[in-house]
Amino acid sequence: MTIWRKGLQAATILLGCIVASTPLSAQQQKIVIGLDATYPPFASIDAAGKMVGFDIDVVDVICAELKAQCDLQNVPYDGIFAALEASKIDMIAGGINITDERKQKYLMPGPYIRGPLAFMVPVNSTIDGTPASLKGKTVGTVGGSVFEKYMRERVGSGTEVKTYDSMDAAVLDIEAGRVDAVLGEELQIIPAYIQAKPNTYKVAGNSISDPVYMGQGKGMVMRKSDTSLAESVNKAIDSMVTNGKLAEISTKWFGKAVPAR
Repeated sequence: MTIWRKGLQAATILLGCIVASTPLSAQQQKIVIGLDATYPPFASIDAAGKMVGFDIDVVDVICAELKAQCDLQNVPYDGIFAALEASKIDMIAGGINITDERKQKYLMPGPYIRGPLAFMVPVNSTIDGTPASLKGKTVGTVGGSVFEKYMRERVGSGTEVKTYDSMDAAVLDIEAGRVDAVLGEELQIIPAYIQAKPNTYKVAGNSISDPVYMGQGKGMVMRKSDTSLAESVNKAIDSMVTNGKLAEISTKWFGKAVPAR
């Protein structure tokens, strides 16, 4: 009986060592992903209360590639970076632009899509998107975004900038006549507002592809310490570019294959 007990103890210790030494990669990884679901067609809530959009589909494919269990959470944009820094989420998705400033603080795998900025105005507006046409006007945009940064650095002090928590809120004010134009992403503005309300809005002038603000495309965002996760996500994005999956998803949501790189 004593020999049997000793054998059982030895087997238990050996099993414990095997389990303890099993690498995390062999277990299903859980990733908590934050998205601001007020940004169609990148991310929004449908009539059934489900998150849908371009970024939702992209994240689903990434999670499948990583064989990870992903928990998608709707986090308002103004608190999403704080949530990442507090480890409440592991990754940010949802149309985040890669900038040199952000890359100093975060890892940003990608890009997985590129798109220019554009001013949206009422269909009868004479604004053409130039600083001269915007002088004395009020432009609404999302606070803390590259849109606001562009307005303050490129358009000049002669134009009032009004910031909002979401693009939807800015568009409500253009409808109410409280702002003269809104600045956002052409990929969002055209399907979500111009095509949704024909003969109501238009893009003012040429789209804006200033590389300081838009030239690096969109990426996921994660903490600097999460290098392994960033490498895995980057590989998944590379695979989606190569196999045409990104082109397929962008065609679904934007009506055309939008370049990623």
